[in-house]
Amino acid sequence: MNAAANRSVRRAYIAQLKFKKAAWICLFIVLSLFPLIVAAVSNSLNGTWRTWPREVASFCGMLGLSLMILSFVPIRRDRNITSTFNLDVLYKFHHRYSSIGFWLVVIHLAVLWINNHEIGRFWNIFAGYPLHLSAGPIALVAAGSLVYFSYFRKQLKIDYDFWKIGHSLTAILMVVFGLYHTYGVYYYSRSPLIFWYYILLTVFAIIAILWLRFFSSFSSLSKPYRITDVIVRNNATTELLLEFSGGKNDKPLEYHAGQIAWITIRQSRIAYREHPFSIASADVDHSKIGFAIRELGDLTSQIKNLNVGETVYVEGGFGVFDPQKLGDEGFVIIAGGIGIAPAMGILRSFDARKDKRKVVLYYGSRDFESIGFYDELNDIATRVNLEIVHVLERTDDPKFEKGYVTQDVIARHYPANKERYDVFVCGPGPMVKIVMPALHNIGVPKENIWPEFYEMA
Repeated sequence: MNAAANRSVRRAYIAQLKFKKAAWICLFIVLSLFPLIVAAVSNSLNGTWRTWPREVASFCGMLGLSLMILSFVPIRRDRNITSTFNLDVLYKFHHRYSSIGFWLVVIHLAVLWINNHEIGRFWNIFAGYPLHLSAGPIALVAAGSLVYFSYFRKQLKIDYDFWKIGHSLTAILMVVFGLYHTYGVYYYSRSPLIFWYYILLTVFAIIAILWLRFFSSFSSLSKPYRITDVIVRNNATTELLLEFSGGKNDKPLEYHAGQIAWITIRQSRIAYREHPFSIASADVDHSKIGFAIRELGDLTSQIKNLNVGETVYVEGGFGVFDPQKLGDEGFVIIAGGIGIAPAMGILRSFDARKDKRKVVLYYGSRDFESIGFYDELNDIATRVNLEIVHVLERTDDPKFEKGYVTQDVIARHYPANKERYDVFVCGPGPMVKIVMPALHNIGVPKENIWPEFYEMA
């Protein structure tokens, strides 16, 4: 494909992404605000507006409940959504609207208490008040727990799988008591539209969870693969190579370089222990897939102990970055640490396809011994139009850049036609946060930058 054809494909892909993003955002806004719109229209038509504190409290409560129910929907595992938004964007968005839902419920109760201090007595859930009145504070405490442990799980050193189970159970508690409070008060929920809205929204969320936890495991999204090799590398990284082992009528999952997949190891296909990893293999043969996994604890510490022949279930791929639809003249890849995993997938795909577009790889490592795939990268560079810029924190070798991937380092090696290169940034959050403004400062168009933070869980 020549450069002109690439530009046409890229423009069409970007336009498609923008349309899909706008459609999803509009749908989310409509779903969230629907009960407020119904209540506002009804009050305006019937002249039933109450005092502003009561209306502010009610509207905040309804919107907070809507967001809490929507937080159940596993948007980060739906391929229709993950083919539109970057995964780290979805993680942040989920956390933020969940937090907003919590604070709206706080405002709901605070405004009611300010308007009528007698409301405060309902916090005593053992005082024998009607359960629907105490259900509000219970839902608030549950929502607060969700927000707190979501933000501070790593600092508290809570096991990821244990946290996921607790997170789901607490979310159920939050929604059940939130709904019980809303229908028990029975003011705006008397409206048939609002009454059925919350029921249908809850049913939708339950179906979405059941699909994720059970039904999708038996669909085309969940695929059995056999381990063909486990390669322990020199930088605490293990490469896991898999081959599709489904039936003759089954098909392997479809993926492209730069994407992420969820894998379940040494468990049944409906197990709760599953983790996301970047795909590190070429995307030309979907019956084979590989992952490069850095040992960081939890499941990652078990990878090197897996045996050839074991079954691994794979679900994916997720992500919007597609090298076959982007990059007029080529790509700039900025990788840090285990961020080299998706970069290897892209470079191996270029090698397998004999793609002649130029690639500049900035690879940040602690020292020479920490560099992953050093020999393979040099080997690929003999066949692919690849320039490798190693950036080492500790080195005296003049052939390497010393320090970090800073604006000066990026500018020294960046291709001249900035608008013709798409940039794939993958690595730890602190590195990505430094690189992003650096790219903007040297004139890289915003829509050409595709970041991936390794802080999603």
